[in-house]
Amino acid sequence: MRKYNLSLQWKFLLSITLIIFPTIGIIFIWEGMQHEKRAMVQIMNQARVLSRQIVLTRKWISDCGGVMVDVKSEGAKDTSCFLDDTLETSRGLYQRFTPSMVTKKLSQYSGRQDLYQFRLASLNPLNPENRPDDFERVALIEFSNEGSTEAFKFDHRDEKQHFRYMVPLYLEKGCLKCHQAREVSKSGIRGGLSVILPIGKMRASIQKDHIKLAVSGICLISLMIFTLFVLLRRLVIRPLRQFEEMAGNIGKGNLDARVDVSTGDEIERLGRTFNSMAKRLARGRDVLEERIKQATLELSEANRELQTLDKLKSDFLANMSHELRSPLTVIRGGVDYLNRTIKGTENRNYLAIIDKNLARLIHLVSDLFDFTRIEAKKADWSFEREDVSGLIQEVIEILSPLAMDRRISISCECSGDIYAEIDLERIEQVMLNLVENAIKFSDEGTEIRIEITEDEDNILVSFSDQGIGISQENLEAIFEKFHTLPSSGSKDKREGTGLGLAICKGIIEAHGGRIWVESVKDEGSVFFFSVPKKRS
Repeated sequence: MRKYNLSLQWKFLLSITLIIFPTIGIIFIWEGMQHEKRAMVQIMNQARVLSRQIVLTRKWISDCGGVMVDVKSEGAKDTSCFLDDTLETSRGLYQRFTPSMVTKKLSQYSGRQDLYQFRLASLNPLNPENRPDDFERVALIEFSNEGSTEAFKFDHRDEKQHFRYMVPLYLEKGCLKCHQAREVSKSGIRGGLSVILPIGKMRASIQKDHIKLAVSGICLISLMIFTLFVLLRRLVIRPLRQFEEMAGNIGKGNLDARVDVSTGDEIERLGRTFNSMAKRLARGRDVLEERIKQATLELSEANRELQTLDKLKSDFLANMSHELRSPLTVIRGGVDYLNRTIKGTENRNYLAIIDKNLARLIHLVSDLFDFTRIEAKKADWSFEREDVSGLIQEVIEILSPLAMDRRISISCECSGDIYAEIDLERIEQVMLNLVENAIKFSDEGTEIRIEITEDEDNILVSFSDQGIGISQENLEAIFEKFHTLPSSGSKDKREGTGLGLAICKGIIEAHGGRIWVESVKDEGSVFFFSVPKKRS
């Protein structure tokens, strides 16, 4: 799964955005709803005040018995009169206007200015124009049956939005002159006053207010987030980046790195702590470097002494092994003479023991001589172009009797003659040692396989056995001097001098090659060595 890593500043920006936007957004939405609700309440109050004012006007006209209006005046035009109440004066003819007529004229005047409209409605009207519509009919029924005092609804008329409001009109004494009792309901209601208020402009104004509120809210939220983001970068992110840079420099070894934070708060105190820590680390480094320098000088002196001692040891071993060869050769000649002259069985048994131990001593002295000469780089080398595959066949012929005594077979896989510039005797010494070790550490009845391959520059020889194997911790150690392992059939007894593989390693490295081993415990081992075909 892919993991997305965000920096602290972007995490903070995302967090405050997810917190502030919904929170402030809900507040602004709630405020918008409350604003619309207040506007509706304002319209309702306006309708109530208007209806109350019209009712009071009608009451005043009713109490006055009507008002006399000049029939030729602008206000009396297009007015239907159901009562023939006129008055002739010196100023002209006057017609009595009833409360209903005045209400109608006021509605006409207000409608011309698109302010509001109102009309009278009754279930049993004298004037057909006062017949109720659906809303008014339902309201009048509710007034009569349920005792409601007002009714309202929002309506669309002529593709415009309106607010419909209606209140009941009750029968009064002044009304009996024109209205009969049969026109009045049992509850005393003779009709209702219906007020129609246009609210399109108000709705548009509310919508504009909502847009302004949304824009101001977005601007306010953006300003708040930007301010918080800038403060975060200045007070937190910038100091943290200085800490990160300082830590990186200290990690690279530059203990003189410092931070400069002046926030006047915990981060500044943390910066001072970081600087103090860096100073202590720098002092500790200086002390440690001085100690390391002193220890290096002491180790260098000790190393020179060890090199001198090692050279003396190598020279001593080389000289001693060389000097030991001469008396051993004389002893070997004496033992050979005794082998030819002594006939007694008991004496010959003692002589066989002497001969066996003498052979081991001669082998040890030869190994010491070879190792010290190679280690001291005083060995004599004779590099010639030789057939390595033929050399392997000679080694097999030499060691076949030893292998046959333990019923171990030796096979060689080679594609043909393979030539390389080698010291024939030294490489033969390596092969003899590796095959002898394979025979020594293999169980009876097993097989030893020798393979030789080549490429353009090198030859590779491998010796595979089915012996006791070598543990992983000994794979490198066996090439060190004086390191020995128990042979097959004597798992607790270590044999040999521990110099054979060390000598092999020195010879192969002197040829510019390398030697190694791969092994599985109790399953067998494979020794490899590679040497270049041509010396550089």
